[in-house]
Amino acid sequence: MSRRRIITYALDSETGMVISRVGSEIYHPVLDFEGMTPENNFHMGYSYMKIPVSHIASCWYYYTWTRKIPTQIKNFHRKFWGFKSLKEK
Repeated sequence: MSRRRIITYALDSETGMVISRVGSEIYHPVLDFEGMTPENNFHMGYSYMKIPVSHIASCWYYYTWTRKIPTQIKNFHRKFWGFKSLKEK
């Protein structure tokens, strides 16, 4: 019996960043401190990491779980999780 995987999206109310969740893991943006240098005017770059949901338990109330995420951003997350891309409307 195969398990059906479901992807859900959340918006961080403080930063506006989007995270996605499949099962007990989330795909979460992480600030790249090492990439912030005087040469690039301390540009804030982000990388994404897969982490357990329990790592964000203390700040769970900052997230609003929603389907109202732009398709381009959804497809970014869907690609990471191995889901097919959605078509633009």
